[in-house]
Amino acid sequence: MSLSLDTVRRLAFIRYLHTLGAEQARLPEPLSSACVLTLQDAVESFLILATDHLGAAASKNFDLYFEKLAPHLPGQVGLGVEQGMKRLNKARVNLKHYGVRPDAESIAMAVQDTATFMATNTKLVFGLDYESVSMAYVVPQEPVRELLLKAEAASANGDFVAAMIPIANAFSELFEPHEAGRHGWDRSSSPLAFGTRVLYPLNADKIARLLDRGQYGINGRDCDTLGEQVEALTNTVEQLRPAVRMAALGVSFSAYQRFRALVPVAVAFYDRTEYSAPEGYQPTSDEYAFCLQFVVTASLRLAELDANMLEPAWMPAGDQWGQRKWATIAVERRA
Repeated sequence: MSLSLDTVRRLAFIRYLHTLGAEQARLPEPLSSACVLTLQDAVESFLILATDHLGAAASKNFDLYFEKLAPHLPGQVGLGVEQGMKRLNKARVNLKHYGVRPDAESIAMAVQDTATFMATNTKLVFGLDYESVSMAYVVPQEPVRELLLKAEAASANGDFVAAMIPIANAFSELFEPHEAGRHGWDRSSSPLAFGTRVLYPLNADKIARLLDRGQYGINGRDCDTLGEQVEALTNTVEQLRPAVRMAALGVSFSAYQRFRALVPVAVAFYDRTEYSAPEGYQPTSDEYAFCLQFVVTASLRLAELDANMLEPAWMPAGDQWGQRKWATIAVERRA
């Protein structure tokens, strides 16, 4: 079945919401309760898209979607998992309007029912396997989107090790434009730069030797101490910069930590890039899905930042250092 690009993108966003809801369900109570809100949003978005795609009558009542869509489906068989979705909607109403949190069993049932609903009805309505719907289509940054599509092609073949490599590269690609000092001379105007990246940090012994152990009136022991202090400070700042970035974007730092633990580490050489991971590295499909979701979330948060950073039409052009001419626009005199 041929689908428009708009439909594909809307399906991608629905899968993004669904995956986000499934991740919320894994959180400890009471945080896990929020999953019923997100999962129901994903399901309702699916029902609205199905209505648009099939030309069915719109509905303001969640339960009536199933009735209105049935005559437009092949064989008029109706959507699958109807009762499960009505149960999910009831849990959402109880939480949102009455403050009644779902218990662990209800949350597990909601996750299972939603997964079955998406898998069954994506095929029925759109003629697609749900797993083939790529969340990459909601990513606005084209190089990142291409890397995520490459990752999804590898995951479709069950090779999650190979899929994790473009996932790691996609995350690096996201933040590369926000680095300062990438070539040792350029500067970044991004608010996410948070200083200049130290490409080749010196260790404590090297710093002490550069001080020549006493040549500048510092004794050898103090040289060693200063070298250790500078090394520790550099390491601390390098670890803080990504943490502050995540906080500035509103991305969970604990999710970032989990992401870094799951993806391989890339080391670039002149003629190649090597990827390393602990021995026995074998990420699961769930771990891959988490990492994909994390990069998509970060990309959307960055897109929001970029939108807010657009300069007004009246802003004068900056010089080579980004500086602009300022002028007094008003003066208020005090009596």
